[in-house]
Amino acid sequence: MNAVVFTNSLWGLPLINELFKQGSLKGIVIPLIDHVDNRQIYDFSEKHKIPCIKIENIQLKNELADWLNTIKPDIAFCMTFPYLIPKIILDIPIQGFVNFHFGRLPENAGADPLFWTLKENRKVAVITAHRMSIFFDCGSVIAEKEVPIIPGENWGLLGNRLSVLTLSLISEIIKKNKELTNETIGINQNNSNKIELKDLRIQWTTQTAIEIESLVNACNPKYNGAITYFRGVQIRILEVSHADLSNVNSFKPGSIVLADQQQGIFVLCSDYKFLRINLVSTAEGYMTGQKLVALGVRTNEIFYSNEFITEEKETLLK
Repeated sequence: MNAVVFTNSLWGLPLINELFKQGSLKGIVIPLIDHVDNRQIYDFSEKHKIPCIKIENIQLKNELADWLNTIKPDIAFCMTFPYLIPKIILDIPIQGFVNFHFGRLPENAGADPLFWTLKENRKVAVITAHRMSIFFDCGSVIAEKEVPIIPGENWGLLGNRLSVLTLSLISEIIKKNKELTNETIGINQNNSNKIELKDLRIQWTTQTAIEIESLVNACNPKYNGAITYFRGVQIRILEVSHADLSNVNSFKPGSIVLADQQQGIFVLCSDYKFLRINLVSTAEGYMTGQKLVALGVRTNEIFYSNEFITEEKETLLK
């Protein structure tokens, strides 16, 4: 079997490496987008002398078609590839294109199903392998795998783990894929899965401690943390943990109920449970709760859900 892999992140590397070890990998396709992941994938191709093409969206029909017709792949695998593949390209591999989608289809269609899986505090993530069509997240489902989520697992950890677990589906995919037709599973035109800025914001007065922790995990690292506001400045929370506190009265949700240089910062949530702020991203850099206390953050200060940055307050430090 001759295979090519289309990808745009290191999540594609376990698949690339496995196919390489099997002697099946004949080419790699990455978008012409310069970032660390694609540079590492290109370095892999250079080291192991695997043909690799960097492609723009407008080049999909001509340059890519010529390149694939030279390689003559039996099958193409996609993982996190950002472009729609035109039919002229989909028809080149004899066994078509297979995409790995980290959500159940069609209900979890969209660019980032893992965000919703974690934000909604689901207990199980789903890997779906499906035949690709000219629409995103359509085509016959070939295989599914349910994966229990580890408590506290964030977006990056879960995505990396799922990318490794896709390897267990390859044999099943090869066997079942030959029997499939090119029917679609339905075009999901619902935009409710589209992630907007409001989805990244912590709502201290309405979200529970579990809901806030789930949002924080869903935002780390892709969105650089869940958004909140402090001293008129936007900051992003990257990691929290649950905490038990006693003798805490007369605070409102979002309040810092304890700021201690050894223990860190503890915040009250809407269900009157507490979260320890472990790590935040600020204009000044990444900081632990203990570091914030050392820099002057104190008990009784408040995190807000909406507070616009002003020119006079571009830093949270006084």
